[in-house]
Amino acid sequence: MRGIDISNWQNGMNLYNLDIDFCICKATEGLGYTDPSCDNFIQQCINKNILWGFYHFARENEPEKEAEYFYNECKNYFGHGIPVLDYETENYNNREWCERFIKRVHELSGVWCIIYISAYRCTQYNGSWIPEKCGLWVAGYPYIITDWTNDEMPYNTSPFSVVAIWQFTSSLILNGFWEKLDGDIAYMDADAWMKYAKCENNNTPTKSIDDLVLETILGEYGINDERKRMLGDNYEAVQNRINELYKIADEVIDGKWGNGWNRENALNGAGYPYQIVQRIVNEKLS
Repeated sequence: MRGIDISNWQNGMNLYNLDIDFCICKATEGLGYTDPSCDNFIQQCINKNILWGFYHFARENEPEKEAEYFYNECKNYFGHGIPVLDYETENYNNREWCERFIKRVHELSGVWCIIYISAYRCTQYNGSWIPEKCGLWVAGYPYIITDWTNDEMPYNTSPFSVVAIWQFTSSLILNGFWEKLDGDIAYMDADAWMKYAKCENNNTPTKSIDDLVLETILGEYGINDERKRMLGDNYEAVQNRINELYKIADEVIDGKWGNGWNRENALNGAGYPYQIVQRIVNEKLS
């Protein structure tokens, strides 16, 4: 499959004009930068019905904190597009830094990131578990290429036995855009792409609507448009459930559900999670 990777440097690009199979978009960088063009590009991908991914550009901070920033800013993308660690910096220990970042993202999302590195860096991952767990997106430009290539990827990527994506040029010229682009070849079909996105083999349970409701009440999904963006397809169901539980909380305050253990037993038995309802009650009474 043929695709491109983009960031705010391509702000204003109309993906509908391009003949591509996939697009990977910059999402975050370090601990404080979220690409303002990312969500617009990803919504274009969704509406255009092409495959997509989203990447974090690593800096020199504690890897777990960067992983948490990436996850918190992109919660709604996981399970739908391929997450990527774009590793181009130099840290105290490149392999260990990436292992710690990827492990933390997996703990939070249940998905293993693909790792993007230059071909010359592959040997830095000898002895790491990353080549077994993560797909490789390798960057290497054998010569200036301005069109799609049929060449074989020419680099030795050991200890990675499989290359998922090859970024073969930064000089791609496509009808429908006025500047040079990064060009990529994905050695997979759409089904394989979605397996990378969903990490289907790890059997990670999905969150229930009530799990999302509690996280929303705790402020993890923001408000208004930000909440809609982060919850995506779950937004309406979550918001309806929140409204329902707020009404039940009003009934609790009016004394309709008893006290103590009787209240907890009655609410849970009726399908209204006591923990969430009581939190709302406490909020209303504070």
